[in-house]
Amino acid sequence: MSFRDLRQFIEHLEASGQLVRIRTDVQAKHGIAAYIRKTSDTNGPALFFENVAGYDSPAVGGLFATRQLMLEALGATEDNAVNRFLDATERAVSPRLVNDGPCREVIKIGNDADLTKIPVPTYCVQDSGPFITAGVAISKDVEDGGKNASIYRFEVKGERRLGVLATPPHHLGMHIVKAESLGRPLDVAVAIGVPPAVLVATQWEAAYGVDELELAGGLMGDALDVVKAETVDLNVPAHAELIIEGQIHPGEREMEGPFGEYTGYYTPAYPKPVMQVTAITHRRDMIYQAMLTGEPTTENHVLKMIPAEASCFRLLRSRFPGVKKVHFHGAGGVGLLGIVSLEQNSKHEARSVLTTMLGAQGTKIVIVVDPDVDIFDLNAVMWAVCTRSQPDRDVITLPQMMGWQLDPSAPQIGTYAVMGIDATVPFGEEFDQVAKVPGVDQVPDF
Repeated sequence: MSFRDLRQFIEHLEASGQLVRIRTDVQAKHGIAAYIRKTSDTNGPALFFENVAGYDSPAVGGLFATRQLMLEALGATEDNAVNRFLDATERAVSPRLVNDGPCREVIKIGNDADLTKIPVPTYCVQDSGPFITAGVAISKDVEDGGKNASIYRFEVKGERRLGVLATPPHHLGMHIVKAESLGRPLDVAVAIGVPPAVLVATQWEAAYGVDELELAGGLMGDALDVVKAETVDLNVPAHAELIIEGQIHPGEREMEGPFGEYTGYYTPAYPKPVMQVTAITHRRDMIYQAMLTGEPTTENHVLKMIPAEASCFRLLRSRFPGVKKVHFHGAGGVGLLGIVSLEQNSKHEARSVLTTMLGAQGTKIVIVVDPDVDIFDLNAVMWAVCTRSQPDRDVITLPQMMGWQLDPSAPQIGTYAVMGIDATVPFGEEFDQVAKVPGVDQVPDF
């Protein structure tokens, strides 16, 4: 991945015809979101909003609206993307501290920092306000210094106040709890408009204390340049468009939400931690990055896919060499629906794959299919379910399992039943042959 900053990625997409400039005025409230929603629904291009009404800065959105855009960010193809990501986790590179960077061209400290000057979109009808959705929150454990960089949502609640949704076991949530237990404020920096490698790296399910910025270096093939923040004890990406610095103080809570989340439903408002902004630094001609989540599939889901697939592939392949591919489909918000391609080596192997993934990944529904089924084509997957499985024989259900927190159908937060479907041809048994039409690959494009 050769993109050293967001701008190089934008230039690449525009040169290859995968980015469109929107030159008319677009409203930050619902307007930007409507454009990104449409491009996501139509498999369209990334979007550059040259004129956000009422703001001096442009915005970009939909950079991960399609899987192809995600592959462009990785510098990968569908055939090598998972291995590309896994290789990077094996050769992570520590960030390189430099004296200065573009993210510090403009520095605003204290009362000069004003969040309301940034074109942060309001996305859905019932959202309680503007939300930062592509902000990489950088923090560290106040005791052992273990680092974290990941994407969380931040609600703009005033000129220098951000509502924060970050609960354990998410690492920022653990940092907040640890700091509060010691009666100490937690330093946080939110980086927006970072190199695409940084955004991709944040989706890695790294162990607590592992720095995702090191994985970004592995993806880039070189160390990520970082600079010291102005008012907090953290290092931040030097080539970011915008850095928001601040502290989360012990015990301080404020209503945050509702917000349209990745399952496609609103999460309710309740008291959450607050980040008090101490500084804002940015490029002189800053570009704000927006990112839509909500009803699948959006760029939020696409960004998660390949890192999640790589993590699960490594887990399964270590036990089952016949696993060919893993795909987390956008229809499940990425976390709720997983599909595995398996070349069977023994009877009931598919059931073992199912139970392993259901127990280890927290995936709500897992389907295992044969290699002749395209796991990226949900129509083909459901064809296999309908013609190669029987509900009384090939469906496994397990009650009261740990699961994703935002499933609206769950009886309680973080707990639900899970289901596995063995949609493979029974191993070693006679089965009807698939009817194929010869010569299709020789027919020219229409």
